[in-house]
Amino acid sequence: MQEVITAKQVDALFLALAVAGPLAGAGIGWWRGRRPLSGLLWGLLLTANWILWRVYNAITDRLGLDTVRNLLVNLALFVLLGAVAGAVIALLSRRRGISYAAGSGKGDTLQQ
Repeated sequence: MQEVITAKQVDALFLALAVAGPLAGAGIGWWRGRRPLSGLLWGLLLTANWILWRVYNAITDRLGLDTVRNLLVNLALFVLLGAVAGAVIALLSRRRGISYAAGSGKGDTLQQ
């Protein structure tokens, strides 16, 4: 039985997106009249995706795909990265004076 898509094909796709993403983001930012740097930073998320894909594969190759240890290491890595991303977003939101009010009964609302 043959795979529908191989890890090598996914790696090639993620690499192409990692290169094209920042360029496209900067171009879209410039075209829409906003700062190209902002678009570039959004595009760099695709580069981060490729890096995380490579890290995930390195961990999985080292520890084995079907091991509990692999699951726990990858879980810890992605929980840590999510916590760091959340802390950075919260810090940037506070610096801009944006807060999220919870408990209003109609869902969370954005307040400035």
